[in-house]
Amino acid sequence: MSTFAIGWPKGQPGRGMTVYKIFELRPINSMPTANDSKGIFTQIYDFFASVKLALVLLFALAITSILGTVLPQGEPLEFYFQGYSPWAARMIQVLQLYDMYHSWWFQWLLLLLTINLIVCSIRRFSVTWKVVQAPPRSVSQALFTGLPFSQRFFLKKKDFDQTVWMDSLSKLHLGKPEPLEAPQGQAFYMEKGRFSRFGVYLVHGSILIIFMGALIGSLYGFKGFLELKEGEQRDRIFLKSGENQKMLDFTVKLDRFAISFYPNGMPKEYRSDLSFWELGQEKEKAIVRVNDPVTYKGITFYQSSWDQSPRSIALSLSKGDQETKLNLKMFQPVPVPESPYTLQAVRFNNNMADFGPAVGMVLLKGSEEIEGRWILVNQMGFHGNRLGEYKVRIENIEKSYVSGFQVNRDPGVWFIWIGCSLMLIGFMVAFYLSHQQVWVWIREEKDAKGTEKMEIRIGGTAHKNRLAFIRKMEFLTEKLSRGTHE
Repeated sequence: MSTFAIGWPKGQPGRGMTVYKIFELRPINSMPTANDSKGIFTQIYDFFASVKLALVLLFALAITSILGTVLPQGEPLEFYFQGYSPWAARMIQVLQLYDMYHSWWFQWLLLLLTINLIVCSIRRFSVTWKVVQAPPRSVSQALFTGLPFSQRFFLKKKDFDQTVWMDSLSKLHLGKPEPLEAPQGQAFYMEKGRFSRFGVYLVHGSILIIFMGALIGSLYGFKGFLELKEGEQRDRIFLKSGENQKMLDFTVKLDRFAISFYPNGMPKEYRSDLSFWELGQEKEKAIVRVNDPVTYKGITFYQSSWDQSPRSIALSLSKGDQETKLNLKMFQPVPVPESPYTLQAVRFNNNMADFGPAVGMVLLKGSEEIEGRWILVNQMGFHGNRLGEYKVRIENIEKSYVSGFQVNRDPGVWFIWIGCSLMLIGFMVAFYLSHQQVWVWIREEKDAKGTEKMEIRIGGTAHKNRLAFIRKMEFLTEKLSRGTHE
């Protein structure tokens, strides 16, 4: 830092004494800043109270929502490695973009936005509370001059009735008139919607409740799917993300599946009759239809799909003049008589490449797979209906229906419903209500002729939508001042 002085004559040049001005120059990097006087905790507090931070987080969440819409969610990792480049698939795996709404970084975004909302609300709440709790300002000429709305009119004293006038003020629907101290005459104060100033905090609180519900659902909820044949029961589901399976603390059984069709063959309606079992005892029965799910012990089952699966397959194997008939069940290997082979049905397709139903079959020798092939059911003369040295002809298939369910558990859904309801109320309070304040001052005056008159001044303000408030006050004041003269 360097110090120097500049002097100049006081008054006219060459007259009087010399006055010096002292200046101090500081290097730029040593100039004091606002942050230098703030502690580390204050700086952190200011950071989380920043509106810029809120905008950045909201923008990041918007980008995430778009990406989650474009990128398929809940698919197995193999789906992304097959459909995307190795680098992109690896990024999807590392950043958990296959299930981004349950990813660690999405939860951190929600946490940061939650802290930002809380800190912003705390910082601004104290100011709002002081405004709400502050007593009304006393009447004065300066008060009415500074209000957004202010009007003045006169009534003849003989026409002025205190009781009638107070009744008229009460009918303005601006709150109950409360007397105020006045330097002269009488003054009254009215207000309505004082607590509408807290509407924004109700919205902030509802967002926090929604975030809480989303976080609870993310940590303790799951989504999966379940397929059941008629008469089949299971106590586990396949998850759409993370682990492969999840055990349930009860068993689900498909008692019956029913389907009806339109004349063109399209499904019209399908339903599943379910029963829920615990410790070998049936606890509850339920019917699940499309758009009509059922919930048991907090887990919801949605009817999502249906299919047909072979119950038994009757076929014949031909080798030269020798023909062998077999009856197979899915996934159960059956020995081929007078041969070292076994035959197993492993897959079924209701319409293979528009050629009709087909059965995926495997010819085994011990544990070694000799050959596997799709066998077309309706194309008996198809040259590809062969396995090894055998020609295969499927004679009959007994099918059973398979019902598919989406299975969800979201323990935070009630928090989300509560938060959405509070948000709706908060928006209504914040946008449609306002804190309106009105002052009335009544004084006696005499004009130049000595006629006694009542001077009435009405002024008011509103913290939102002031233009509508002013129009309303002009209309109400016009009603009060009818028949008056100046």
